[in-house]
Amino acid sequence: MRARPAPAEVPVGDPLSDVLALLQIRDGTSLRIAAGGAWALRLPSYSYLKFIAQVEGRQWIRVDGGDTAICLEPGDCLVMHGGRPFVVASDLALAPVDGVAHFAAAMDRASGSVRWGEGAPDMVAVAGRFEIAPGQRALLDEILPPELHIRAASRAAPALRALLELFRDEAQAGAPGQRAVTAGLARIALVQALRAHGEGPAADGWLGALADPRIGPVLRALHGDPARRWTLPELARAGGMSRSALALRFKALVGSAPLHYLQQWRMRLARQALVQGSEPVATLAYRLGYASESAFSAAFKKSTGLAPGQFRQQGTATGLTR
Repeated sequence: MRARPAPAEVPVGDPLSDVLALLQIRDGTSLRIAAGGAWALRLPSYSYLKFIAQVEGRQWIRVDGGDTAICLEPGDCLVMHGGRPFVVASDLALAPVDGVAHFAAAMDRASGSVRWGEGAPDMVAVAGRFEIAPGQRALLDEILPPELHIRAASRAAPALRALLELFRDEAQAGAPGQRAVTAGLARIALVQALRAHGEGPAADGWLGALADPRIGPVLRALHGDPARRWTLPELARAGGMSRSALALRFKALVGSAPLHYLQQWRMRLARQALVQGSEPVATLAYRLGYASESAFSAAFKKSTGLAPGQFRQQGTATGLTR
């Protein structure tokens, strides 16, 4: 009897790093915020990714149209990208003032810190502002809810606390390179916060799927080798379940079927490659697992409405990866 061929090794990718690389998250401003007494600020809509980590005391945040107010306590983090105006306050019963003008008046640009109120501060927080690649907001919407509250009791809390302590010490030191260091710490804290949500009991969506003991290995396999001609039986084995169970669980957690998710991910990689590089379309098609340039071009046009060459020309002119 002929021996059966050994099953191909299942690759292990890093989906979160892949997504962050595609988003091209860039450090914007990073601030240490200290406040005392009673205060309430109203802040306008925004177009970036916002990160707030509570170091001392507490503050309340109420987003326009939100179901409930959010209370940030020491060790808590909040990731926001919904863009809706919001009120931040020591007490939400207070009438808010113009937050933009208030920040401008209280800003110490040399140290990258903001302080207001009377007496010693009883609330200290770290706020980071991150820009993402133009045209990637849809991807951000897919992996994150508009406002993501990570509580200090999460599994990643020790790492976050250590980062916040480093930030507090660095912000107070006034050493050369301070702003570069604090921006880097805020970026690492953002990644830790995303990990924490995925590992938490209330995890849902893409981050929850990544931490799921069954679907997580499937996502890592797909990201580990997106060019591979995956089959449902192969993916089911990677997740240790039947094909029907895989299809149901993957759709429930991720929002699409496994092979449809693979197709969408390939298209995201293709859009980025076409705008940011000069790789020939035929080479890109092969690298992403398509049997021919024509097959890739047909799939790409179905996804974007444009042929690959047209997309490259348009994207290069506008600087977008839509």
